[in-house]
Amino acid sequence: MGKIHKVGIIGCGDFLRLECNNINNSKNICVKSIFDTDNMRAEKYAKILGGNVVNTDDYIFDDSEIDIVCIFVPPWARRNLVIKAAKFKKHILTTKPLGLNIIDCLAMVKKVVGEKVKCGVIYGRTGNALIETYKEIFNSGEIGKLSLYKQDWIHHYPVWNKWATDSKKNGGPFMDAMIHNLNVARYLMGTKAISCTYFSDNHSHNLECNDTEFMKLDFEGNAAAYLFITWAADLAVYSKKENKREHIDMSYMITDKGWYLSKNTEKNKMMIVASKEGKIKKWEVKKLQNNFYDKFVKCIEKNTSLPSDIIDISEAYEDIKILKDAEKKQGQKISVRE
Repeated sequence: MGKIHKVGIIGCGDFLRLECNNINNSKNICVKSIFDTDNMRAEKYAKILGGNVVNTDDYIFDDSEIDIVCIFVPPWARRNLVIKAAKFKKHILTTKPLGLNIIDCLAMVKKVVGEKVKCGVIYGRTGNALIETYKEIFNSGEIGKLSLYKQDWIHHYPVWNKWATDSKKNGGPFMDAMIHNLNVARYLMGTKAISCTYFSDNHSHNLECNDTEFMKLDFEGNAAAYLFITWAADLAVYSKKENKREHIDMSYMITDKGWYLSKNTEKNKMMIVASKEGKIKKWEVKKLQNNFYDKFVKCIEKNTSLPSDIIDISEAYEDIKILKDAEKKQGQKISVRE
């Protein structure tokens, strides 16, 4: 067994709840210290993950034994912590969206690059076998390259805290959730985004952000992604404490050879199904072999680029830049500069 890397965790909100199994299943990390502004939450997760609760994040940054910091805080609280972690030569794992605006994100990127530390941003496709299987299919050329990516996502607006619907702290439904799919589309296309058109509307609610947003993102080779998300529908909220809400997810893909792809479940196995002119092809989605925390450790030890499913901070910055540039000119087709 290789070296066990000691981790400090900053932020014990809902995201950490979702990450507990991945952290506990890692063979190469152990939690040494946990900090949250709510000490009771930190105590709760220390019992689940191990480690000691500390009174300030300075304990984590000053601890020479800790070489990885998980910064699981909301986007409006992230900039200074990422910069501070890089200053102390800590490698970083954090979450999407990287930051509230282009200026904050660029400041984080510059500090991380300048200090030569690794910074991975966890998205929905991180550790996601479905997305990796799609990527393998398109890379093989068997049914052509991805040409059209379509995603409609409908769910109730976040109700578990006061900042989630605040455009000055989170940024609305696209920033909160559809940015996952913006990143997936860019990854699966494998070509450069060249232009986009963005719309933002309010239909049902008096929130501090609009409840409905849409983007058409154009790529080289006559390809495009259509990304639509709405919080307008009052769908079911099952648990405010655990952020459990009803989701309606409608998605499909089409290749430049005319194949239509969607996901399905057959005999308790997730499958990708492609059809064309009555012909059917199927691929089983098999579980990924390695825990992404362990893959992150290997990149640190070997000083290599991050694996494809752990998004580098520079790529996460590009997602924010695409969205924020488009927001300035709603309804207009603009050039994308990644």
